[in-house]
Amino acid sequence: MAAKSYDKSKHSKADSASFSKKRKFDNNKGNNNASEPANSKRALKAERQSHRKHAPTVLSSKEIWNQLRVKTNDKATNKKLCAELHQLLKGKCMEVAMQHDASRCVQGVLQFGTEEQRREVVVELCDGKVNEKNQSFNLAELCKSQYAHFVALKMIKYCARDEACVKLIVKSLKKQMIKLVVHSVGSRVVELLFATFPTKSTASLKLELYGPQYALFASDMPPPKEGKNKNNNAPALPTLAAFIETHPDKLESTLTHLQTILQKGLDKSLTGFAYFHSLLLDYSSIASPNDVRSFLAPALAEHSLHLLSTRAGTKVVCECVAYGNVKDRKKMIKCLKGYTRSSLLHRDAYLAVLRMCDVMDDTVLVNKMLLAELHKGADDSKKAKEDDMEEEDEEEKPSPILDLVLSDTASKLFLLLLVSKDEESTTTSDENAKSTTTSAALRYQKYLDPYELSVLHRNPTITENDEPNVPTSKKEDETRRQELAVYLKELLIEACVKHTEELMRSKPGSRVLMEVCESWPCEEVFTAIVEACADSSEDMDEEADTALPLLEDPVGHLTLKHMFLSECKKESDDDDDDNDDDDELSLARMFHSKFENKLGDIATSNRGAFVLSALIQTSVQEEVKEALKSHEKNIAKLAKGNKSKKGLAGCGVLLEALKKA
Repeated sequence: MAAKSYDKSKHSKADSASFSKKRKFDNNKGNNNASEPANSKRALKAERQSHRKHAPTVLSSKEIWNQLRVKTNDKATNKKLCAELHQLLKGKCMEVAMQHDASRCVQGVLQFGTEEQRREVVVELCDGKVNEKNQSFNLAELCKSQYAHFVALKMIKYCARDEACVKLIVKSLKKQMIKLVVHSVGSRVVELLFATFPTKSTASLKLELYGPQYALFASDMPPPKEGKNKNNNAPALPTLAAFIETHPDKLESTLTHLQTILQKGLDKSLTGFAYFHSLLLDYSSIASPNDVRSFLAPALAEHSLHLLSTRAGTKVVCECVAYGNVKDRKKMIKCLKGYTRSSLLHRDAYLAVLRMCDVMDDTVLVNKMLLAELHKGADDSKKAKEDDMEEEDEEEKPSPILDLVLSDTASKLFLLLLVSKDEESTTTSDENAKSTTTSAALRYQKYLDPYELSVLHRNPTITENDEPNVPTSKKEDETRRQELAVYLKELLIEACVKHTEELMRSKPGSRVLMEVCESWPCEEVFTAIVEACADSSEDMDEEADTALPLLEDPVGHLTLKHMFLSECKKESDDDDDDNDDDDELSLARMFHSKFENKLGDIATSNRGAFVLSALIQTSVQEEVKEALKSHEKNIAKLAKGNKSKKGLAGCGVLLEALKKA
């Protein structure tokens, strides 16, 4: 039999026609009641919802809310709709908020309502209710509900400026905080509460987290000191550490209570919340080093990365690194693998990287997990994918650590590894040697602020086998520093050579450059510094719109001045040690040979004169003095000034230096 031919076009037209007919809905067919749902599932759903409490109110509220959420509405329309919605929900806010599909209606009143409407809703939600089944509905229960807790979030967000609402919310949450802080849903409300409300308002709630007895201490606290808060009626609440210091008998009970809360929070993975970081810090502030080593470090070892988002969390990680055992330290450093660069550029997380480099004995592991990442630039992964692009010359490629050296936070890693902080590293009977050691320690401290110094406290110790003050690190600080510095030596010298001018114009960059010259003096870096000074002066002569020459730059001239003074000090120390080495590298000599014919012009500028006043104290003293001899009268004139122009302080300092030389 011959096969029947299949006309595809005919069948497709027939199918489309039948499909279009099926999609049409005939209102006159079947039930004539248009308000009833079109199919049985919707009818069943509507029937089920109609038996719920406040069903007509919820249905009307959802219709208004659908109109209220339209973004193109004007203020007048929103105001009218919100007034209708508020009127419908009056007296029913709690029951409606607890319904998963209706809580958005209450949120709408809080978001778009007036201050008075919001306050009425807050009062109603904070009062709480007991339903027919004797189930109590209060704000704490609202915060624990998967859908209703969004109402609590809206309350906190939009009522934070209303003092009456703040007091009501705080009052309603009292004696409920211990359950909320470890609840998977309630923790979100607690996070926003502590982040949004003033500290003085939430202080009483935070006291509950330390133990039931702490709620009574708020009334016994001393009044605020005179000054900024003298008109503030709120009691001045001390830190937990300060209270334990005055009440040492409460230490054990507080530690046990906090451990219970923290363990529950860790089991529910609450390490991403800032309030939890604050609790961890409070615990570490009163716990002994052995408590941190036995409980905190093992518990947080695999959560270190989440804690680095806040200042409090970073300090906790630093304490765990300082007092943790070798196993816990390895877990922590592995968490940071691949995040070294971003951590160093973070406002808080950089301290954790510094602490790991400061106390970990396994320098090979530190290099592998942290420092190895610095050899790759920030855009290396993107460049690797672009195979068709032409390869750049090595000289044109920027240094992979340029952004880190110029960063105020990341540069401190390099300073930590470049500057010795061991006061006994060069101890001799010579007084000058002692002064050199002291200056090195002071130089290390001046690069860190008091908070950083407190976090990076030296020589952490624990009690082990009834022996107190047992160091947690076996290796000497100086040995560890030198081993880690070797891994970054080539990178730092390369950055100093390629980007000399950028570094000299930047405060963090200039500090790194000076310490590189101090630790690893090399002709390549010195030549780059002198050439950068010369090039910037030539660019200034050619183009008027370019930046100031390095010798007149606010940061650049100070960098050069401090380098000359450092060289002068080094020369005096070598003279005391009878070390006469004429072939030793000298930045001052290289600078003098390059600018020998321009010293007179440099002396006429204020900042340039300061540089020369330092240069004249180095080994090229006689040469500089001879070059400036013919310009001495002009320098004196500029130092004195006249009625129309103020005298230049730099010229005055240079003139005194010339007289002393």
